[in-house]
Amino acid sequence: MHDLTGEYEVDVWPDNLAEKILGLVPEGEQKTKLGRRIAIDDGRLFGARDHLIWLFEETWADVGERLPWIKKPEDVIEAIRVWDNPNQSTGDHYIAKCLLRPSSVPVTQKWLNTQRRELGKLNNAVRDASATLEKRNNELDTAKRALSDHLSDGDKAAVLDQISRRGQKLSDAKSEFDSLQKQQREVEGRLLDGEASFARNEFARFCASNRYRLEPVNIANAIAGLPLIGWRQSITRCKKHPSNRGGGQSIQIFRTIERIVRSCVRRSDLMEHAEKWLRDKKTQKSHGATVLRNKWYYLRWSIKTVLDADPRVSTRNLPFAITREYWKRIKQPSNVDVLFEEGERLVI
Repeated sequence: MHDLTGEYEVDVWPDNLAEKILGLVPEGEQKTKLGRRIAIDDGRLFGARDHLIWLFEETWADVGERLPWIKKPEDVIEAIRVWDNPNQSTGDHYIAKCLLRPSSVPVTQKWLNTQRRELGKLNNAVRDASATLEKRNNELDTAKRALSDHLSDGDKAAVLDQISRRGQKLSDAKSEFDSLQKQQREVEGRLLDGEASFARNEFARFCASNRYRLEPVNIANAIAGLPLIGWRQSITRCKKHPSNRGGGQSIQIFRTIERIVRSCVRRSDLMEHAEKWLRDKKTQKSHGATVLRNKWYYLRWSIKTVLDADPRVSTRNLPFAITREYWKRIKQPSNVDVLFEEGERLVI
């Protein structure tokens, strides 16, 4: 079994900007300057990390509750199931698609590298076959345009012969192109299944490692390099260049609700405690507290709904359940909600 956390020696993104730039450098200079090529460049890695920070923060009320229970790769899909929503863009990112892919196959790093090299060769072959197909099609069009009623019988026969020959070449080129495309799809499907297995395995290993707190920035750092590098390499590289993202309104509201719940001694007093906590002048500078003061009507009903829920919500999960209920009410307010929300705003 190979170590799945090692960096890959092949570039599986042949169309990226770095590849095109390197194509302009003489081959001799490339050998002296490049050395071992890394699997994912910093730009792509940090871009993925910043997007994942946003994604985890926006869905933390659903995802954060399930992360501590991830013990095996299969648990990952259930934990992030909320991302698989066709009405939102949460599942559009390539890492989200990889983690949510329903099919997978156990893999080793060697197997992944072999499939990537094969796919790279097929990508090149398909591009070449496409160019040939276009060329043959143009050649046939040229021959067809040459056919005219004004031609002599001899010239007409010669043109028809060319049309027949070029038509056969076009047919052969189309068959070759279709065959290569079929092989390309098959290899791509196997590779995507393998990458899904690798990515979920690494995600599960990170969650089970207990080396970092399971919070949006740490998780984003760990999985930003998937499925190209393991979580240890990903988090090591990302931590050297901290992100200036994070701390958006969604996670601030969750953290505020969490602090309110954790500071309450008796859950039966939670609604009264929440109002007192939000009215405290010490929370005046907190953006999350400011938002919740203005939306106290929704928070109050969210707390009541969750406390009255059957089966009983555990104390540990109260912040997540209350936040989910809060967002549901905020996004779909009734006419009655709109009527009363302004009158219930809390004033310090």
